[in-house]
Amino acid sequence: MTFWNKVVSQSCLVEFSEYRKSFYEPLNPKFWVTYFDMAVISVIGSLNTDMVTVAPRIPSGGETLRATSFDVGWGGKGANQAVAATRLSRSNPKKPESEIAFSGGPIQVRMFGAVGEDTFAGPLLKSMEEDGIDVSGVKRLNGVNTGTATIIVEGGSGENRILFTPGANFSLKPNDELVPGDNYGNVVIFQLETPLDVVLHHMRKAKASGSQVILNPAPAVELPQSAYKDVTHLILNETETEILARLPAGFIADASQQSQESELNKVTKQFIEKGVSTVIVTLGARGAFYHTTSLVRSGTAGKSIPAWKANVVDTTAAGDTFVGAFAVYIASVHSDSSVSMDEIIDDAVEFAIRAAAKTVEKHGAQKAIPWLDEVPEPTSGETMRRQRVIWKKHSHE
Repeated sequence: MTFWNKVVSQSCLVEFSEYRKSFYEPLNPKFWVTYFDMAVISVIGSLNTDMVTVAPRIPSGGETLRATSFDVGWGGKGANQAVAATRLSRSNPKKPESEIAFSGGPIQVRMFGAVGEDTFAGPLLKSMEEDGIDVSGVKRLNGVNTGTATIIVEGGSGENRILFTPGANFSLKPNDELVPGDNYGNVVIFQLETPLDVVLHHMRKAKASGSQVILNPAPAVELPQSAYKDVTHLILNETETEILARLPAGFIADASQQSQESELNKVTKQFIEKGVSTVIVTLGARGAFYHTTSLVRSGTAGKSIPAWKANVVDTTAAGDTFVGAFAVYIASVHSDSSVSMDEIIDDAVEFAIRAAAKTVEKHGAQKAIPWLDEVPEPTSGETMRRQRVIWKKHSHE
């Protein structure tokens, strides 16, 4: 019996053989790396314990307010983005009746970072392993605590406020051998919840190795000008854009839609002129705006993609879901020369918006991140290139 039962080339509908149940469902990354030319996404970043309080509103100074709920979960922007990349590259293994995957084949996600030797570290790493993430690159350090995030969510709007305590995340040093053999994989994701010198060091090495580098500069700080040439894809929100571009607070976020798009064209072009290939600004309820090197060279304006309608209850992991989804999409077509990079970016941003829209409909961070089969499909206008990207499996009946 062959490994695949049937391949329909026009739409890439694939029916897996029963052998899938013994190989794929355990989500064993070592198996896939051994037997397939598998895309690899590495995430270098933070791992935290999230302490989430939902309240009717944010209390004023000196005020005591009764909260609606409290929960402890797993987070950290690095860990969240690793979970998002893993789940959004495959279907929920608990729902075998709706299996889908990307046409580039399975994707291995590896996490690199640090946790403490405390009560939080074990369950956090176990949860990530159960999703299929390779956490062998996460250091367990004595004498420090696992990072924590105290999150207050407004029940009405779903908006959140986050206080981040770095803990073990800030124990990393540039000379730590985080990535053995400098094998960074096809795509590497960075954030700024680990020391900036560590981020800059590994971005430089990852870019030199040939990897596509994604930087999500959160929490935002001004970066040295030399850092931008090591970034392939810069993904940031309105506030982060204002900080990195040295704009007044609210300059982009509070602008009218027409004025905002004009300003985004200018500021994203400035980042591209510094060496970035793609700049994506996430705009919450307005969707996202992106610009690319090729669009700038051709004199074409950047492009806005509208938001996907969602019932917003908690925006905590929306940005991390967007980053993970974008990484999965570009990694899945890393060897497809028939599709232009601008087409890939356009579809990747649209896919990331849909994935993030699903996340905001649930409370929490990692537990709110959807699997690929839970992401809503486009209602219309799905292109042939998007069909080529996704494999679907019919249930065995």
